[in-house]
Parts: sequence; C-alpha cells; structure tokens
Amino acid sequence: MNWNDLRAFLAVAQLGSLRRAAETLAVTQPTIARRLRTLESDLGLPLFERDRDGHRLTAAGAELLPEARAVETAALRFERRSHGVVDRLADTVRIAAGDWSALLLARGLGAGDDGPRIELLVTGEASAVTGRTPEILVRHGLPPAGDGLTRRVGSIDCAIYGAPGFASDRAVPLEPADLASLPWLGFVEEQQHYVTMGWLRALMRERPPAARLMRTDLMVAAAVGGVGVALLPRFLGDAQPGLVRLSVPIEALRADYWVITGPELSRNASVRAAMAWIADCFRRAELGPGEGRAGRGSGVSC
Repeated sequence: MNWNDLRAFLAVAQLGSLRRAAETLAVTQPTIARRLRTLESDLGLPLFERDRDGHRLTAAGAELLPEARAVETAALRFERRSHGVVDRLADTVRIAAGDWSALLLARGLGAGDDGPRIELLVTGEASAVTGRTPEILVRHGLPPAGDGLTRRVGSIDCAIYGAPGFASDRAVPLEPADLASLPWLGFVEEQQHYVTMGWLRALMRERPPAARLMRTDLMVAAAVGGVGVALLPRFLGDAQPGLVRLSVPIEALRADYWVITGPELSRNASVRAAMAWIADCFRRAELGPGEGRAGRGSGVSC
C-alpha cells in the first residue's frame, strides 16, 4: 500500500473535495482521483460516494479512517525523527578510512572549515567500528556492486623508503635484488592480507621482517631509526627528512580509492559535501617542495 495513496484518502476525507485535496497536497485533481482508485482497488472496497456537495465517506471508508490517521501519525513522527538525524549530520560526518588514506585526509582537515565537522576513523571496514556507524567509507580498490553512492576520488603512489645509510655507496633507485637484501618492516600478522604485504613478501623472498608494526606512523618512526626499509605512500615518505626514497614508484600497487555511502544518505547535503572534501584532499595532496631524493612528482592523482 502506497503512503501517497493514503495521504490522498485522508485529504479528501478531511476536505470533502478532490480540488481542495489537490491544492493542499500540491498535486493535480487527476492525480488525487487516480490515487483514490488505486487505494480502493488495493483494498477491494469503495471508500467514497460522490454527491453534489463533493465526496462523502462510505461506511467502509469511515471505519478505516482512524487506522489511516494512525498511519499518518506514525509517518509524521518518523519524518520528524529523520529531520533530527539530518540536523546532526549537518554538524558531524563520520568517515572510516584505511591507514594511508586516513593520513592523507588528516593533512587536509583544515581545508574543510566551511563544511560539516569531520570524525576520522582508521579502519578497513565500517563494520569494524563499534558505536555509531560511519556515514562514509573510503576504500582501496573498486568496491563490489551494491546500493548507495560510490565515487572514485583518486589514487596513491607508493615506494620503498629507508634511512640514508641504506643508500650509501649505491645509486638510487636501487635494483630489486639490492632491495631484497635489506631488512624490511611489515604490518602485524592480522594485516598480512594487505596487498602491500603480499608484494613485499614476494620481493623479500619470504624473509621475515625485521619488525612488525600496526600503523604506518610507527613504521615511519622505525624506518627513520634505521630498523629497516618500509613501503610508504609517497606523500608521506617524500616529506620525511630522515628518509630516502630507495625505489621507483611501484605501479603494481597503485590502485584507485573510492568513497561509499549508503542509499539512505546518498542525497544528504552534509554527506555529499564531505565526499567532495575527500576528493579535494586527494586532488590537492602534495609530496613536498622540489624534486630531490630520487626525484619527486605528483604521487596522488585523480
């Protein structure tokens, strides 16, 4: 049963006229008449009798009127509650992103002053977050088909970085055989499914890493300390004064990033503004001044 058909029934029952009901609901008289016919057909009951004074409820229509009003009350309560949710979203939009994309977005938080406030979570999947579910998920790689709004926002280049001592007496970028001989840093066991970890294990010929760390910022600190070499996004690695880029950008690991939001939020103004801000962060991300340390260029592209 269509809610708009019930609205037409209630309006005609209250006003007694197709014309006045159409004016109240801002539709045409034929639309009101069609909705009444549809409702009567769905119910298998005549709801109105027409006379010189307009439309009058039948006995069946009069009996069903209180039930229709109860539906209207529930619908209005639902609408008011949804407006409250939208108002809260106008204040804050929660974004769940992976480690690298979260670091990139954190750099751009100051550029979103005229939009909704951002809550940024580091996670691979929205379902991994306890409490309030994020409105937006930033995903590495093309998401599976489904409902909602999906939009490509950019891609992140990465390379291998290490302390300057690893490049001494060697021409950079290093050859794969030279890279494979160096101590390396990996994520913890629970993160071994990452594509980057599979690529590194293959390069390092399944040698165990010198250390395992859960977050990229910890990996940067260990790499600066000379513990081992790390696979890092170029926007981060090129900006570290204690690191040298030891490899060329790794094309095999350059994949698109996408933003996803549910179908119920795809038209929400605050959510769409936050999605536009994410795309802008990817567009404006910079690797740092100059072309030093094995050459710099745009490592984030859309």
